Amino acid sequence: MTHMTTTRRHARRAAAALLATALGLTAGCSDFLVAENPGAIEEGDLNSIGYVSLLANAPIFGFQSAQDDLTYWNGQFTDELINRNAVNPFIEEGQIDRRDLYADMTYIPAFIYSPMQRARFLAEDAATRLTEILGDSASRDLRVARSLAYAGYSYVYLGEAMCVTPIDRGVPKTPEEMFAGALTHFGNAITTATAAKTYAQGLTPPATAAISAADTVRYLALVGSARAALDRNDKAAAIAFANQVPATFVYVEYYSNNTTGQRHRTYDRLTLGNNATLAGTPFEAMAGDPRVPRATTPTARVGTPLSPPSYSTFSNTVAGAPFAADMTQRIASGLEARYIVAEAQGPTAATLAFVNERRAAGNQPVPVVLAGDALMAELRNQRSRDFYLDNHRLGDLRRYKQYYNVDLFPKGPYPGSSTGQVYNEAIDCWPLPTNEINDNPNVPRG
Repeated sequence: MTHMTTTRRHARRAAAALLATALGLTAGCSDFLVAENPGAIEEGDLNSIGYVSLLANAPIFGFQSAQDDLTYWNGQFTDELINRNAVNPFIEEGQIDRRDLYADMTYIPAFIYSPMQRARFLAEDAATRLTEILGDSASRDLRVARSLAYAGYSYVYLGEAMCVTPIDRGVPKTPEEMFAGALTHFGNAITTATAAKTYAQGLTPPATAAISAADTVRYLALVGSARAALDRNDKAAAIAFANQVPATFVYVEYYSNNTTGQRHRTYDRLTLGNNATLAGTPFEAMAGDPRVPRATTPTARVGTPLSPPSYSTFSNTVAGAPFAADMTQRIASGLEARYIVAEAQGPTAATLAFVNERRAAGNQPVPVVLAGDALMAELRNQRSRDFYLDNHRLGDLRRYKQYYNVDLFPKGPYPGSSTGQVYNEAIDCWPLPTNEINDNPNVPRG
């Protein structure tokens, strides 16, 4: 995977490179000694009607390529995974486990920051270029709506993961500012998708496939809006967005074994490899819940996570099933919308009923009779099980800590350490990498 050394200049090149990959391989040359790139596309040439499909696919490519790494490393950053030091000697991985993070780390630009900034740029750039190319019809074009939705999710993911986030070498934005930016993108996506549905309904006969696709993009943006609003502690807005999402809605990203870059990081690290365990995490005690499966044999793999519910390889059995090269990961769902409503509404009778429903899904004794803080703690527990290893946990832990004064980050001695290592309790977000600090004059030094 190619990673940025700056957030704006290299992201622009990434957009052109994506098109070059698709088009340039077929170009011929009369002299193979001539040092020219026959697939190079000038930036201005991207605003051509011939590149609409490629531009529309760029946000999907960028987000899919970035979010699987963020999913895995955020899982290790929080309490979902612990690195198996004995079989994984990379020093930075132990540091991520303990939250001993610093700007010079190689993993942050390689796996966290730069890929997600590229995803963010490709989505925003596609929306801008498609709007220019398509003219008046852009306001009802689903390709524009989808690009805007992906831009919104990139803002949410960056806001939940990073301590601060500059956009295109600008002044670093706080997480709250990133969530506000996400809401703007999601709002535009909803407006555009709604217009696309209205247009499709007005055709003779109505375009049923287009209507369904418009609903899919609209629900995707509504779940994202609810997530961003909850991250800002705007509970009324979160409820309003989430209540519009059907309980059966699911949106996924696809992964395959075509190339290494298209495989999901959890498959690489937990099925092809044996790089992390549940041992020493709160999830170790959740044995018996099919939503948090783990290997029990052979001895060397005991405690290695298997596929949880957000993956298509989930078997809904206590024994579990491994991740696979060809699989999907759930990004947004009606289930998430229901969790958002329950958290925002607080300890109501509806929340208790929902908690008991989810306990039943995990083979836990039901019903429980809880109220107040105890009920909300159980809601958080059920949420951790339903969204295990799917990139919700870091945002959740930061939100609980900031708004509810509930700190669930790992603390104290680091499990398995024989040298007195401990968790760095002062850190709960990823710092900016050195390449952004050095390249961006708007990032404060010191």
